[in-house]
Amino acid sequence: MAPNTYRLGVDVGGTFTDLLLLCENTGETWRAKVPSTPDDQSLAVISGKDQILRNIPGGAETILHVVNHGTTVATNTVLEQKGARVALVVTEGYRDILQTRRSQVPGGLASWIVWPKPEPLAPLELTIEAPGRLASDGSEIRVFDRNLFKERLQTTLKQKPDAVTISLMNSFANPAHEDAARKVVEDVLPEVPVSISSEVLPELMEYERTITTVVNSYVEPRVQLYLKNLLTSLDGKAEHVRILRSDGGLSSVRLASRYPVTWVLSGPAGGVAGAASIVANQTEYKNLITLDMGGTSTDVALVENGAPRIRRETTIGDLLVKAPSIDVRSVGAGGGSIAHVPEVTKALRVGPESAGSVPGPACYGKGGSAATVTDANAVLGYLPASLLGGAFKLDLARAKDAVQQVADHLGVTLYEAAEGILKSTLAPHKSSSKSNSSSRYGALRVISVEQGYHPEDFSLVAFGGAGPLHANSLGKLLGAYPVIIPPSPGVLCALGEATTLLRHEIAKAFTRTLAQTNAAEVIEELDRLLAQIKTVMSDDQGVPEENQTYTFQAELRYKGQANNVPIEIDLESLKTKDLPYLRSRLDAEHNKLFTYTLSLDVEIVNLRVLAQELKVELPIKRLTKASSADPPESLISARVTMVFDGKEYEHRPLWDRSGLLQGHVIRGPCVISEMDSTTVIHPGFKAEIDELGNILIWEASNADQRENADMDQKLDAVAVDIFEHALRNARNEMDALMTRTTMSPAIREQQDEFNVIAEPGGKMIVGQFGSFIGDFLATWKGSIEPGDIFLTNDPYSVAGAISHHNDWLILMPIFVGSKQIAWTANFGHMTDVGGSVPGSLPCAASSIFEEGIQIPVTKVAARGVWNTDLMEVIYRNVRLPEWNRAGNRMIELYQRFGDPLYFAAIDELLERNRKAVASIIRQMPEEPAYFEDWIDDDGQGVGPWKIACTMTKKGETLDFDFSGTDPQSPSSINFYLSIAMFKMFVGIYMLVIHDANVVANDGFHDLLNVTIPEGTVLHPIRPAALSCRTHFLGRVFDVLSGLLGQRAPEFMTAAGFSDSPHFMYSGYRENGEWFQLYWIGFGGMLAPPSVPFRAHSPETGIPARPIGDGPDGHCLWPAMKAIPNEFLEQYYPLRIEQFNTVADSGGAGLHRGGNAQRIFWRFLEEGTISTHDDRWLSKPWGVLGGEPGARSSKTLVQYSHNEHDPPREALGSKQDHIKVRKGDMLEWITWGGGGWGNPLKRDPDLVALEVRRKLVTMEGSKRYGVVLRADSSVNTDATIELRKRMQDGLDRDGDATGAHIFNRGGSWEELKARSLEETGLPAPKAPWEATLRGPMTQLPYFAKWQGHHA
Repeated sequence: MAPNTYRLGVDVGGTFTDLLLLCENTGETWRAKVPSTPDDQSLAVISGKDQILRNIPGGAETILHVVNHGTTVATNTVLEQKGARVALVVTEGYRDILQTRRSQVPGGLASWIVWPKPEPLAPLELTIEAPGRLASDGSEIRVFDRNLFKERLQTTLKQKPDAVTISLMNSFANPAHEDAARKVVEDVLPEVPVSISSEVLPELMEYERTITTVVNSYVEPRVQLYLKNLLTSLDGKAEHVRILRSDGGLSSVRLASRYPVTWVLSGPAGGVAGAASIVANQTEYKNLITLDMGGTSTDVALVENGAPRIRRETTIGDLLVKAPSIDVRSVGAGGGSIAHVPEVTKALRVGPESAGSVPGPACYGKGGSAATVTDANAVLGYLPASLLGGAFKLDLARAKDAVQQVADHLGVTLYEAAEGILKSTLAPHKSSSKSNSSSRYGALRVISVEQGYHPEDFSLVAFGGAGPLHANSLGKLLGAYPVIIPPSPGVLCALGEATTLLRHEIAKAFTRTLAQTNAAEVIEELDRLLAQIKTVMSDDQGVPEENQTYTFQAELRYKGQANNVPIEIDLESLKTKDLPYLRSRLDAEHNKLFTYTLSLDVEIVNLRVLAQELKVELPIKRLTKASSADPPESLISARVTMVFDGKEYEHRPLWDRSGLLQGHVIRGPCVISEMDSTTVIHPGFKAEIDELGNILIWEASNADQRENADMDQKLDAVAVDIFEHALRNARNEMDALMTRTTMSPAIREQQDEFNVIAEPGGKMIVGQFGSFIGDFLATWKGSIEPGDIFLTNDPYSVAGAISHHNDWLILMPIFVGSKQIAWTANFGHMTDVGGSVPGSLPCAASSIFEEGIQIPVTKVAARGVWNTDLMEVIYRNVRLPEWNRAGNRMIELYQRFGDPLYFAAIDELLERNRKAVASIIRQMPEEPAYFEDWIDDDGQGVGPWKIACTMTKKGETLDFDFSGTDPQSPSSINFYLSIAMFKMFVGIYMLVIHDANVVANDGFHDLLNVTIPEGTVLHPIRPAALSCRTHFLGRVFDVLSGLLGQRAPEFMTAAGFSDSPHFMYSGYRENGEWFQLYWIGFGGMLAPPSVPFRAHSPETGIPARPIGDGPDGHCLWPAMKAIPNEFLEQYYPLRIEQFNTVADSGGAGLHRGGNAQRIFWRFLEEGTISTHDDRWLSKPWGVLGGEPGARSSKTLVQYSHNEHDPPREALGSKQDHIKVRKGDMLEWITWGGGGWGNPLKRDPDLVALEVRRKLVTMEGSKRYGVVLRADSSVNTDATIELRKRMQDGLDRDGDATGAHIFNRGGSWEELKARSLEETGLPAPKAPWEATLRGPMTQLPYFAKWQGHHA
């Protein structure tokens, strides 16, 4: 008989390293769990290996057939920022690509105030611009200058980088410049590893390609050292060592060393692979949702038809990396997550802070005192007295003391607090208004909803040390049965690693429409990729060709979409059916994912070949069949008291899982314990043991399964928290469905949509931009019945709840029977609705009739019957999402909580926010605060236009009076400011500072009184034009900061929100094809050339804040981000020649304002452009001694007139129909953010560093009183002397401490006097000097304003 052979699966976690040994002959398994060794993870691997081999005969002499290793070493390198010092080579004009990071600030509306921007992995001082440029088709525009590049590299030599990344524009289409740059780097730095983006990620999207390749370089030296140590330790002990990739496959050490970015999420992949192996491949349950809960986090994933879903991108910390990975969504709470009660809102929060392994939960007895999820489980009797087979005793008394502190803050009992903590873990808090995974329950729903599935169609598989504790609860909420607990759930990741296979993939950009290619060309390219991957699998992976299997894929999309849909290709079908086969495959998959198809041409984006070794069937050990369904009493190791919904269940059994046999059935409530995990079975449920040892949890037939049945009798703080979490989940699901099903590019790609759920009277109970429903109800006089759906895009019909025709508002009442229980609503931006200019935002409109179609408040469905005539109009513009989904969630809540408690919980949530805002207001001083700001002009030579507001505290209320604001403009800059929306802005700003995780609602609205005089720019009278309203919309936020900051220092930010810059470019190509780009704030958003396209991401300098500097070139609007320039160059006749930040444009201060963005557009076809912008004359003010930020500017450089000495024309801020010709360039520079605090107090070394990073110039360093030497080091003595002189000057001017709160850079008179000299544009004429006409002229307010300026 041949000797037994063994394979070892190893999973390294933050606290423990799990190992599972599998006998390849018999299927027997052995497991071990040893403490991780973070300084050198290989030590724990060897320790665990030795421990586990002692359990088998002759183990000490056993040579393992294979060690398959999942590790967090690459992940931790990124998260702990302990990676290599990386030099980055980029295209000229793109040096800030990592600094601006697609301009996204994660989180909600006011998140920019508190978000700490992470440092780039490749520092700016090590970024080198390579001469040369490629077009999007790979053709060369400017040659690569080897000598000049080598000269630029010399400064890098002195800083001794550990690794180099080369990522050049459009290298996905042609790697020639990257190859040439690599040769130069290898000559200059021969010992330094080089990664080039065209090898690591040969795909379109410059930021994603760059950051992915930088991550590869960043982790490469450390992981190579780790793998070297591991191989040395296993020398002679294992025949093969393989590393688990993020996509669940295995990689040889050789490939893993070269491309470590492919396994940065190695850890979470193992558990999903294990679930697929032991459950999907061995049982009837092929469709699974997996739940992996450990000490610090929870991961969820979806397995469809036995195969884990793969995504092409993943997130590590704040970084989005494009590498194939199992679609795992991480939710920020695990067993060690800490429960706390914020003072302002008095709401129960769990996480994201964690007790970690040291000191750990209070029950660990290692000094931890804060209540954690693990402590709550201990208090409720869900954990045995000791863990790890008795080796780790728990301290129940300490757990009770910790949870009691939470109970005291909430005013509830010990058990109520403990149950509240566990129920809150179903919705732990993350500060992200657009998060698709802000709760475990929400993440589990959304991960299926996003793929077009219902969670009820799946089984839930729970593993990890803490997953089985919570599995029954989540299965109950999801309706995902059976809930499955596989054997050894605490080490399932190691099992997955032991049983998975070698894999590799090769991809190539292949961007062309079906009309531009043919099946033979596609097959030829796939054959080339196939030949490459065969070589890699045999030479680098050691898999002979006869043992390889292949899968062919194409990433397809309808022409102009930004999202790619991966499609598996059957080559024979492609050969016989030709290219229509690809279209049919896209249509089918797109319809499943997004509920619709398009008639547009289909575009191939990438081709890919995946190779995997042939599967070897491993024996699986099966359990003996039990003689009786009732397990013997001898398997009960203890009896415990368990608590569910406030009821104590005494003497409940604690079963030893190791003795359970196939066919045993255990009824809850009870605990099933094993060495590495604990499973809780709830009352009314039963657990069956199958032949593989899986625990299958089902509802018992006689159970009353309504969640929280006792809630009919009692409303407490915990019940309200649970209700709040459920609302958050419902809103997140609305977001996912909206972006999944819409046909509007602005909504789909940019997420420019805002959902609301309201109570029947219209008060918002979850949302962000305020409720639109109250204003609708105030005007609607007809009936409201089940099945009704309402639509409008008319701002005047809903008191400004939407602010221009491009925003379409849809409302739906939610009924249970004949009783209305809620409203759901959404508004989203439509790309083009007609009007006098493409994009429907004319600068010079004089009435709303020039701004496109107007839809009054209309029922598009009445009692479920569609208004088909109106729907014909709608279907040509937008695909309606499945609105009933959000309604279904509210109906479920109503039925779950019962009528009295449902409405009582809503009232309590509204009251909670009211109390929180009232407590903040009470702390503010009594003195009124006044603030004013201006829009520079209206595009017609008239300006500035003033917003004035006085904020007055009266007890615990605030009055905002906009008296003093200028009358409405005859142009289109008016902004109909919804009072409800403004109140929400105020409330969110107040609450997010104190509790970033609060669910905003309308409960505090009665504490805020808002007066906006009719006939002003903020309350225009119909038919005043509104299409340029974004300038005042942005300026309202600056005004709000100016008001709140005067009365509460935590709100004191400089200016910089200011505006949303717009740019439109349209015309006909030489081939007669129409193109139209609508771009907001320097992002781009794709649409087919025949479809207007809109982007939203105002990339400016974010103002300096109390917490620190303003990020450079970032977007203040929540969760929005710029679209890649490579997309724009691919689809529009233009080239973006510079896309970087402007040194010194951020206001100087103790905290520097964010620098402005510079973008140079080169036009490749004749057309017309429009510009919407502001802050070209006024400056974003600095605060508390900080200086103002720089102005914006727009200059048209007419190379078509003279290529060598082109005329330069300064453009106005708001102009339509500007003619451009081929070769002309638009130089657009946004404004910078204002500075915060005295710049003379800024750290001189930080100023010197920013000079080296080219964020501040040598001359600009003097604004901070810093004197630098030629090498950019600080001249300390000269700096002290200069700062003293500058401070003396401030003293003489009476501003020694920044007593002049706001620094605007001069009075309006001074700014106007210097306008032509400094901006190239004449100063505008004051509104009172112009002839104003309109209905507002008949109002007393106008007469008073006119008299004031007479």
